[in-house]
Amino acid sequence: MIVSLDGYIEGPNRELDWFDDGNPQFEQYCDEMIDSVGLALYGRRAYELMLGYWPNAEVNPRSAADLAFARKMNALPKLVLSRTLEQAAWNNTRIVRDRVAETITELKRQPGKPLVAWAGAGLVSTLARHDLIDEYRLIVHPVLLGSGTPLFPPTGLRQKLDLVRTTQLGRNLVVLCYEPHRT
Repeated sequence: MIVSLDGYIEGPNRELDWFDDGNPQFEQYCDEMIDSVGLALYGRRAYELMLGYWPNAEVNPRSAADLAFARKMNALPKLVLSRTLEQAAWNNTRIVRDRVAETITELKRQPGKPLVAWAGAGLVSTLARHDLIDEYRLIVHPVLLGSGTPLFPPTGLRQKLDLVRTTQLGRNLVVLCYEPHRT
């Protein structure tokens, strides 16, 4: 999850223009990350946001690297957790409307690459509530947005986490990796 230093994943008007996407280390990290993913998980809002960009990015790429990444995103199997989405317009996508915890648990038991939730505070809250998150990877951008969509909206859930790894990406970005504390 990409997050501002003050904990937001979107600005107050849902803007995403604050990402440091010109950082070659960040781009390499994202490229390596997508190669390690077996299934991308989305909530409806994040899915619709991605759907509005990635299929078109393959048609009108900004660069050769963007084209290569778009091809990977479009080929990746995707699962959308939504009660309201009627159909999946992005290729390799299926929708789960109910039995969310059971479906994700079943998918996690299957061999292969991991499941990754790339975007969506609601999705993260749902997965955390059902104890389905094995690792949090927060890519912290050095910006204070002041308001917006918090990564962790108030849920009443308290969970202790253990820092397991940090990675610096260039001068300004850091990846913080946490696992739920298991006693």
